Amino acid sequence: MRLLISALLVAGTLVLAGCGAAAGQPPESTASPAPNQLTDADGGKTFNLHVGDTIEVALHQAPGMSPWQNVQTSNPAILEPQVDTRAAAVRGVTLAMFRAKAAGKAAITATASAECSPGAACPALAQAWRVDLIVS
Repeated sequence: MRLLISALLVAGTLVLAGCGAAAGQPPESTASPAPNQLTDADGGKTFNLHVGDTIEVALHQAPGMSPWQNVQTSNPAILEPQVDTRAAAVRGVTLAMFRAKAAGKAAITATASAECSPGAACPALAQAWRVDLIVS
């Protein structure tokens, strides 16, 4: 019985010590510095940018899917869409560019759907791509 009480006291002390340590420290950032260009492989990640930075997006069409479309920012006041008249994409590649305009958080998203022949039954399949950006 004495061993059980001692074990419970030790466990309770460890839990309280762990809670106190976690409450006193800021949460760790899982974001890494943004590369110059985001690609399909960056989907689901979070990156850091600085105000004034420009970031390009190059998404590649997956087999059986439509080209990526609706590449947009969740907050144009933070992440402003840019037009690059010099950019020309090859077939199956969707390009976009954004400039970090102000500090804050924004996401870049895009969608693609199943590519079907005209008049054929088409499955209701879709792909979603998202990257979260923290601008400082």
